[in-house]
Order: sequence, then structure tokens, then C-alpha cells
Amino acid sequence: MGTTTTLSTPYSSRLTSLDVFRGLTLAGMILVNNPGSWAHVFGPLRHAQWHGWTPTDLVFPFFLFIVGTAIPLAFDKRRALGESRSLLLLHATRRAIVLFTLGLAYSGVTIKYVNGLAGEGQHWQVILPWVLTVLALAFIWPEEKRIAQDGWGRHVPRMVLAGFILLAGVFALIYFWEDFQRSEQRIPGVLQRIAICYLLASIIVLYFGVPGRVFWTVACLVGYWALLRYVSPPGDFNPKLEGPEGRLHEWIDIHVLGRHLYRARPDPEGILSTLPAVATTLLGVLTGDWLRSGRDEAKKGSGLLLAGMIGIIVGLILHQWIPINKKIWTSSYVLFAGGCAAYVLGWCYLLVDGEGWQRWSKPFLVLGTNAIAVYVLSSLTGWFLAAWPLLADGTLNVKTWLYNGFFGPRFGPEGGSLAYALCYVLVWIIIFTPLYRARIYIRV
Repeated sequence: MGTTTTLSTPYSSRLTSLDVFRGLTLAGMILVNNPGSWAHVFGPLRHAQWHGWTPTDLVFPFFLFIVGTAIPLAFDKRRALGESRSLLLLHATRRAIVLFTLGLAYSGVTIKYVNGLAGEGQHWQVILPWVLTVLALAFIWPEEKRIAQDGWGRHVPRMVLAGFILLAGVFALIYFWEDFQRSEQRIPGVLQRIAICYLLASIIVLYFGVPGRVFWTVACLVGYWALLRYVSPPGDFNPKLEGPEGRLHEWIDIHVLGRHLYRARPDPEGILSTLPAVATTLLGVLTGDWLRSGRDEAKKGSGLLLAGMIGIIVGLILHQWIPINKKIWTSSYVLFAGGCAAYVLGWCYLLVDGEGWQRWSKPFLVLGTNAIAVYVLSSLTGWFLAAWPLLADGTLNVKTWLYNGFFGPRFGPEGGSLAYALCYVLVWIIIFTPLYRARIYIRV
């Protein structure tokens, strides 16, 4: 994963409530992704099957909302450090590529092969291009704020080295292209969608003012609704999906991405539904604009609560005609989830930044200040625990052993599954607490 250890920016300059909200959201994401048993998932931690929503369906849009909120706040700080718009665009593009390829590297670790290729799990040839890209752009390439401070000339050697490594990644992808095509590696994903939404929202922030940001938010929502309402795939395309609303999504994904999709269809991070996901991110951008205004803290917090309630109500009203649906990220879902996000952030802002009640939030600050690192490492570790066999025949792994031997017998099937997930969150809070106390933030 891309890392820049940031010690120069004092913690007090950060919007603490946003870090708390990020940590809360990340804790929810870890809970959802790491039950003790997928056969006995605690009810509220399940996704809605199709239309409707559960608390779990709010986790991902909350993350995108937070990404958007941070963009104008972060760009303000970078402009104060002397970064030009072109350097900010370079920063956003580089970061988006790192996040996207980091997601591909993670999915490459967990892929299965077809036609007997790499049956023993040795598939480094598919992962190598993504690892080289992350290495070049996250570890080797100089930070844009350093370029702004020192000028380009001082960093040419590092940029040349990063360029050679990046070129090696491109050649590796070309050379192992057949291996990639034979694999079942999924191209869409959580980090990949975050990367795309972050880049597009950053471009809009850099080149449009607040009215333009509102325009693009509305355009994404209305344009997406119009596509679903008036555009259909060819008549002979009839996949077996849960609902007719998914047919256009599936047709686009199959024709562009082929087999490299999620096992359940339509792919929840597919191409078409990225458009309304950008709108979710832009709702966060508008929230960031509100928080950096000159209003006092009480007005900012109450404004977020009001906006959140309006978003929730409008989303629920539209649900009658445009069902709330996380899998295809409907426009009503954007407004409803965005309203929920604004409402939760409003309370975090009033309590943490307004009233200074921060003691309760420390565990979430630990997660929120190193969110990408925690997400990637917890996801990889969770997969290894489920894939690491304890018996030669592969019938028992570490995760199953822990669940069957301790959590399940003590708390019951669903209670044990929840207890395992809660303990898993606690483990990552403990692991990252020393970094939080040392004010070490791992960035991409």
C-alpha cells in the first residue's frame, strides 16, 4: 500500500469530527466484511437482497461521502502550502491510480484461476503489474507538496526511478496479459470505486465553483435516472438477474469487463452505477464547502442535521417511484444515504468539534486517521485467516476454528458471528493505537 508518513501536519489542524466519522464508518465496514461465519451473519450486518436497505447498505456511501467532504478541506491546505492547480490535479490523479491498483492488487491475492492455471495459488504474474504501480507512485514518486516547496529539479531522480518502475509494470501487464485474461480477477471493487469517484470529484472541485458542483451533482442523479428509465440493452440480452433494473448494468459490464466481475450480479461496483456514486461523493464535497465556510460551529452542525433530514425524507419519498437500491446505487439511494451521512456527521461535528467531547471517540480516531491502511490490512488478514488451513485436507481454517471453538459455543450462531467481528475490530484498534499516539498517518 502507498505510504507517506506524515509528521509535519499537526493533528490539531485536522477536522477531528471527520476523522471520527471516518473511523465509525471503517469500523462498520470491518464488521460487515468479517463475520465469524457467513452462514450466521447478524441480521443488521446483512445487505438488502434487492430493493430496500439495512444499516450495512449505508457503510460504503458513507465512505464516499467522507472522501468528498475531505477534498475541498485538503485542497485548501495544499494551496496554502503553495501547490498550484496543476500540482493538485497531479496529486489527485496519482492518488486515484494508487488506490485503483491497490484494489486490484488486493483482489489479485484472492482470485481463483480457471483451466487449471496456477492451481496451487501461485499467481504472482497477475499481481505483479499492480504491485509495481503502487511501488512507483506511492513509495518512490515525491509528494506534490515537496515539489511545490523545492521545485521540480530537485526531485527528477526520484521521478525518473518511479517512471522506470511504472514502465516495468506496464510491460509486466502486457507480458502476462493472457494469464490475466484466464484468471477470474475482478476489476471493479471498493477501492477502485473510491479511486474513480475521488478523481472525478477532485476535477470538478478544481475547475468548478459551488454552483458548478451543484450542477454536476444534479446532472449525475437525473442523468442516471434517465438512463435507467429510457435506455435498455438489446432485446435478445436476458441475463438471470434479481430485477429488470439490473439488465443495462449487466450488459455494459459484460461487454466491457467480460468475466472480471463479482460473482453476484449485477456487480455492485459496476461501471454504470459509478455515475450516481460520483453524486454521493459530490454531496460530500458540498458538505466540505459548508464546513469551511465562515459560519460558527453551531450553525454548521445544525445545518448538517437539517440537510441530512431533508435528504432522508426526499430519498424515502422518491423510494415510491425510484426504489432505494444499493446494488445499482439508485438516485433515491444517493439522497437517502447522503442524508444519513450528513446527519451522522452533523452530530459528530457538534459533539466533537463543537462541544469538545472527544474522549469517547478515541478508538474511532485511531481507525479514522489511518483508514486506508486499516482497511487494506484488515481485509488481507481476514482473507488469510479464512484461507489458512489447519488440517491437511483443508476442511478447517483459523477463522472457522476460532468461531467453532470459542465464539459460537459461548454466544450462539449469530451472536458468536457478531462477537467475532467486534473482536476483530478491537484488534485493529489496538494494533494502530501506537501509530495514532505517535501521530503517524499512512497515506497514499
